[in-house]
Amino acid sequence: MSQITIQCRLVASESTRQQLWKLMAEKNTPLINELLLKVAQHPEFETWRQKSKHPTGIVKELCQPLKTDPRFIGQPARFYTSAIATVNYIYKSWLALIKRSQSQLEGKIRWWEMLKSDTELVEASGVTLDSLRSKAAEILAELTPQSDTVEAQPATGKKRKKTKKSKASDSDRSISKTLFEAYRDTEDILTHCAISYLLKNGCKINDKEEDTQKFAKRRRQLEIQIERLREQLEARIPKGRDLNDAKWLETLLLATDNVPENETEAKSWQDSLLKKSSKLPFPVAYETNEDMTWFKNERGRICVKFNGLGEHTFQVYCNSRQLHWFQRFLEDQQIKRNSKNQLSSSLFTLRSGRIAWQEGEGKGEEWKVNHLTLYCSVDTRLWTAEGTNLVREEKAEEIAKTITQTKAKGELNDQQQAHIKRKNSSLARINNPFPRPSKPL
Repeated sequence: MSQITIQCRLVASESTRQQLWKLMAEKNTPLINELLLKVAQHPEFETWRQKSKHPTGIVKELCQPLKTDPRFIGQPARFYTSAIATVNYIYKSWLALIKRSQSQLEGKIRWWEMLKSDTELVEASGVTLDSLRSKAAEILAELTPQSDTVEAQPATGKKRKKTKKSKASDSDRSISKTLFEAYRDTEDILTHCAISYLLKNGCKINDKEEDTQKFAKRRRQLEIQIERLREQLEARIPKGRDLNDAKWLETLLLATDNVPENETEAKSWQDSLLKKSSKLPFPVAYETNEDMTWFKNERGRICVKFNGLGEHTFQVYCNSRQLHWFQRFLEDQQIKRNSKNQLSSSLFTLRSGRIAWQEGEGKGEEWKVNHLTLYCSVDTRLWTAEGTNLVREEKAEEIAKTITQTKAKGELNDQQQAHIKRKNSSLARINNPFPRPSKPL
């Protein structure tokens, strides 16, 4: 893994912290909350939910009119871009979770349909329990390898025992998977019942009489799991951050003055009141490394400025183990500047940054109590000359491929020719190496 994240404390004047808090808490976070709601209200939302994927461009479209909304105006351009990226990330993650929950629900429903008591299986198959067990034994014999008696390699007693247990567990999982597939692929009722019998008994033949109470409890537990998964999937959308507890107070008043119509509404109110909402605004992402300008102040401390917040300066405070990274960020920009932009920022060690607030202790105004933190994503390969060369080759190959594909289209218009010219300039800059320490890969 070549990408890691480091962090530092950002120290700034009180007026800077106050202005940044107001931008992030009173403008940017409400914008993200609004965009989360707008996506969920889109006519195509149910289709995206079923496909477990949404078109990322839709968030940018929805954000465009909100830029002139009095509630959200006055933010730097980078803040709007960050809000769009945040909403896209939240929905991508949420839809992936929904997909997983849907898959789990379908699997549990299939298992619930298969899970029957011995009495039900005998009745459905039309044979005796002994005949059902014999059929189950036949199926099991076909699936169990005869050579599955290989001893573990000589080792200590503990390790040998663990290895055998692990092998047995893997074997049971493999047999279970095969049994589920066999159940799906056959229509023979006796085979269905025999497979159900094996699966509910852990892929073994159970000679004892079934405990009906224990079975009923097991089946009820499965039904509860199905109910919970259904609840998770029904009408839940990603929630924003309620920094001033407005939604919480609204629900409290509603619950105080009204009686819920049903259990579902009561549970919805309860969940809303018990949920602990974050008191901190959403972070602001700077996904381009040149959106951050590094320099040293008169005391020799490393400082940073951000695009859109140009009049504000932030001092970097970190421990000695991470200081070399921030020194590198400063060096990379200085080297590029001194080369009169003959070097490429795509080879900067810093890849992206994210400004966030960390919760502090005590009472008072939020920008005084809480602390500012900068998270930086770095590519560790770009620390050394050898690693940088590896990245340079990858990027050069990508650019060359793009140029070739564009040229292959035949006669090019002015826009395509300009695109090729820019790519050739990028290729030339990438091939100019940064002075980096040498270290074997």
